[in-house]
Amino acid sequence: MPIKTAIAPRRFPLVLITPSSSFIVPCISILQRHYEEGYQSSDDETRSIADTEADSLFDSCDDEPDVTKVSNLTSVAAEPVSDTEDDASPFEDEVRRPPEYYLAAAAKLDVRRLRSRRYSPNTQDRLDWVKEQHDCYCTFIRQDPFQCFNTVSAEFLHGFFSWVCYQRRGKGGRRRPGIKHTSSLGKFCKWYQLVYKCETGRKIDDMVQLQGQDVIRLVADEKDLANTKRESATMYVEDLAEFARVLLATREMTFEIGWLRIQLILFCQLAGITGNRPEALVNLRFRHFKFNLIRDPNGSRPRLFIELTAEYTKGYLGSKDANTFPIPEIIFDPTLVPSPHVFLLGMLFKIQAFKSPSIISPEKLYSLEVLDGTNEQPLPLKEELDDNFIFCQAVREAHGVRIAHKVQVTSDSVRYRMKIGGQITGFAAVTGPYKLRDGAAKALNESPDVSESLQNLILQHSSIDTFLKHYLDRRITADVAKIYRGMKPEKDLMRFACSMSRSIDPRRPCKLTTKHSTSVNRLPCIVKLIGRAKKFAEAPLDTQSNEKHQKACRRVTNEKQRQRRKLLVQIVDRFKKEQPVIDSERQLSGKVVHEETREALQRSDQMTPEQLLLIDSILNLPETTLEKEHQRRITAINAVTAYCGVEEGTPSRRVQIGQPANDMTVKPENLIALSSESILRKAVLSIKTDKRPTMCFLCVGNPNLTTRERVVSYANPGSLSRHFLRKHVKKLEKGNHVECRVCNISLKDRIALLIHAEKSHGTISRGPAEKLIRPA
Repeated sequence: MPIKTAIAPRRFPLVLITPSSSFIVPCISILQRHYEEGYQSSDDETRSIADTEADSLFDSCDDEPDVTKVSNLTSVAAEPVSDTEDDASPFEDEVRRPPEYYLAAAAKLDVRRLRSRRYSPNTQDRLDWVKEQHDCYCTFIRQDPFQCFNTVSAEFLHGFFSWVCYQRRGKGGRRRPGIKHTSSLGKFCKWYQLVYKCETGRKIDDMVQLQGQDVIRLVADEKDLANTKRESATMYVEDLAEFARVLLATREMTFEIGWLRIQLILFCQLAGITGNRPEALVNLRFRHFKFNLIRDPNGSRPRLFIELTAEYTKGYLGSKDANTFPIPEIIFDPTLVPSPHVFLLGMLFKIQAFKSPSIISPEKLYSLEVLDGTNEQPLPLKEELDDNFIFCQAVREAHGVRIAHKVQVTSDSVRYRMKIGGQITGFAAVTGPYKLRDGAAKALNESPDVSESLQNLILQHSSIDTFLKHYLDRRITADVAKIYRGMKPEKDLMRFACSMSRSIDPRRPCKLTTKHSTSVNRLPCIVKLIGRAKKFAEAPLDTQSNEKHQKACRRVTNEKQRQRRKLLVQIVDRFKKEQPVIDSERQLSGKVVHEETREALQRSDQMTPEQLLLIDSILNLPETTLEKEHQRRITAINAVTAYCGVEEGTPSRRVQIGQPANDMTVKPENLIALSSESILRKAVLSIKTDKRPTMCFLCVGNPNLTTRERVVSYANPGSLSRHFLRKHVKKLEKGNHVECRVCNISLKDRIALLIHAEKSHGTISRGPAEKLIRPA
């Protein structure tokens, strides 16, 4: 009789059914033994074991059936399966929801929100702004916005674009420049097409799009829009080196703490090397950096590599694969200014970021080797720093400035800092992150070692057409005259002629003088607004008149700022047109102008000793041997580490008209003749006398401040009290404490700080400190 087979439940590997009772009983015992021992195996293993044991059964069984034991098998199979823990174990980690849950999720889906997920937050904000402009225009012409989307035509676009060109006020009545160029109107039209597609789910009709291009040209002629574009500029590595050198040395732009100055230079270096967009760089965290010592096939010492992975890149239509940039250390580098290794390692040693407890200094790092039999030595960072931002902000507290690694610096603040730094450098063009990306793109395009596909991968372009349209400068950088004549082109000369460094002029105005700033107050529009504010100030005091007076004062302040910016633009434009003629005439008449330029290069503000040490170590020339070169880098890294904790102070505030001069006037204390230790010793003695001092005891005990800022002597004790309240007492948050490093004690709250300041150092704040204590 043929044997029938059937697959049993999961707990039984295999069931063989036959009329022979001598076969059935051993089969049941085998199955029960597998179940009781918790036997689990794959299907192939189950079949092989079952087949082996079944073969032994066939050898010993006979053909006579055993009805009794067949009935026993039937009773065993008929027993209900108990709900045991083994039955539920395969589903312990699974989330099982009823069908109604998924039906409700499908019903709640808003299809209109799907397309908005394609865009970044900044792009979505721009789309929302364009839609808001459309809705405001439809409300203005008393039509339904959604109906206007469905009936869009060339006539509607003509009216809409004309209305947009006249708008000069934004949210809250803020003044905005408006559309002044034809290219800006064209970009607005493209944004509107995206908004239309998001709202209706379809594109604008092709005929309407063609007519829209004609409408743009018509509106541009009617509104007298300029057809010129902003002059583009490319920031090559030579421009970056000069820009970073000025950032290191200048005191015209100050930072709250040296870390912010160092990270701005590091940002520019990474932007030039990798060509990443600014949003991708400001999102970098410590986990995106890997450090390795890799064996050099052509050298005796291993090379330090920084592996940078930019995770947060432009994510239209989904996230992209992150590129990893291995950046080797350049030995015998002519200048350390564009070297990210020096600045990044200096920042890491400031916070002791390496996981190995022995790597606490660059001397320890550069003493490491690659072990025999291996080709690399990984240098991991601490895991607790993985989510901290490399480019972060600083928070001022009672005891000083704290580096807030959890708070990301914004790309807008980086753009502003780069813009001001470019003005101080003397560049004619506006400096920004995308200038560095342009320079990186052109360097990749000109390099014979980079293919077209690799260039697109690095820049994250879908094709080379994006580079040709948006990145390739219309200024021809080739020496076409010598190429045409069959001569050797002068590449270095042409590269410098097309760089931003060509336009450097330290005399170019970057801010208004006091005379120019005060001249704004005599403008008719300002005089009129001031008179209106005085009129509200003389009105009877009530809530409504007070609000009108505050609004009028804000309008005066805003208008003054706008007029100052306008005046600065006029002065810079006049300098651009008139100064070349003046210089030419003075040279031809025999008058020397080099001294004037040299004086402009030598800034009037003096650098601190810590800043001088940093500049000297960074600008050192390369050494002749490998050991001396490593020592050169070690010195530079130590200087960066030391400067990261230096508190520079905020930029000086603009003195208001009618207000007394700044009460933080520093009295000369013969700082040059005396050493730092003797100066601090005298400062400590001055704050421990019975008389009311003029030096702040918290600033004197703050080692992160420069010596000049630690021994600042204020005009009188009242000025010191105002500084003490503004810089220390008000910055002490609830639950925090501050240490007096002069007395080596910890002060738990504001009351303790005020009492200690009065009793131990004679710094009184608005009366006796005991009066500030209220009974519980």
